[in-house]
Amino acid sequence: MSPSAVKRKLSSSARSVSPPPLRRRTDAVQAQRAAQTESTNHSHKLNFYSWNVNGIGPLLQKQISFTPDATYPLRNFLKAHEWPHFLCLQEVKINRADTATQRRVELAANAGAQSDEPTYSTHFSLPRDKYNATGFSGKVHGTATLTRDDTLETAASVPDFDLEGRVLIHEFATIPLVVINGYWVNGTSNPYRNPDTGETQGTRHDHKLRFHKHMLDLCKSIEERRKSVLLLGDMNVAPTRIDGHPNLRTSPIQHVINRADFNLKFLDKDSETGLKGIDVFRHLHGEKKKYTYHGRGRPWGESCDRVDLIVASRKLVDDEAVVMDTDICDNPHDRGHSDHVPLWVSLDASTWLNQSESKVD
Repeated sequence: MSPSAVKRKLSSSARSVSPPPLRRRTDAVQAQRAAQTESTNHSHKLNFYSWNVNGIGPLLQKQISFTPDATYPLRNFLKAHEWPHFLCLQEVKINRADTATQRRVELAANAGAQSDEPTYSTHFSLPRDKYNATGFSGKVHGTATLTRDDTLETAASVPDFDLEGRVLIHEFATIPLVVINGYWVNGTSNPYRNPDTGETQGTRHDHKLRFHKHMLDLCKSIEERRKSVLLLGDMNVAPTRIDGHPNLRTSPIQHVINRADFNLKFLDKDSETGLKGIDVFRHLHGEKKKYTYHGRGRPWGESCDRVDLIVASRKLVDDEAVVMDTDICDNPHDRGHSDHVPLWVSLDASTWLNQSESKVD
């Protein structure tokens, strides 16, 4: 079996967390695009982008044009970054009941697509906690993932513990990889309310630590099934001193506790109970100083942090060596309307695909 033979459109199960589908494309157009993507998709490289967009609205505004195939900023972003296989977005700020905006995301991702260009499907995890995620008319938090229709088959799901629209799980069908798009809890002294009763149950700092435990349990359960984890997103933690400029956040002291808990659970290679994951940017770029958060209203580079991370199961680096490259788009242009910049990682799936082929043969 050739590598292209295992590439197909996403399964219907991946639609379980998506909005109602757009009007169906004609069979002829689908067939034409499938043929073209099959002929150009011989590479085994998988490209993953992550970006906290701080509200997806500006990416859905149609470009002014006198042509009928005018595109959207979201489509232009995908094109500018050479059509990533996954675009993991955080803080999209879409109300769960707003299916019209959810459909617009897929429209904006695909409008103006040429016959030789890929198309995308969309998946969402949006807030459903009536006590802790109700601000701004429910337009808080929220994650969305755009997956290329010509890439390997995946199924999307939301874990039971995620009531605030923070986590999207994407499990590949033919390779041993699970990608998790996450907008991790930001620790504050604000109260956290029991999602069932509404009663105060500690602070958002306490909730952040519980979230760390949930995420660790999720990752460990995946690895127990002999699959690797790739965590992408805004993790609201700057792991080390060089990840904050001019200073690392140390006050109040709970931020120090949160950071230590994150590092122990996800990055400490000597932890007996943690993931022992690898921060791929630090692994490949050493102590190079780049940042993902640049607050608005200040000169570029005056105050910034590396809180958006890509963390990989150690096996992806040490054993299978599939991590090819990674970087941070640390510049004002790529920040766009947001206060975060995108970051990306490339994986080489050839070893996995060759193993799958040998089993079939």
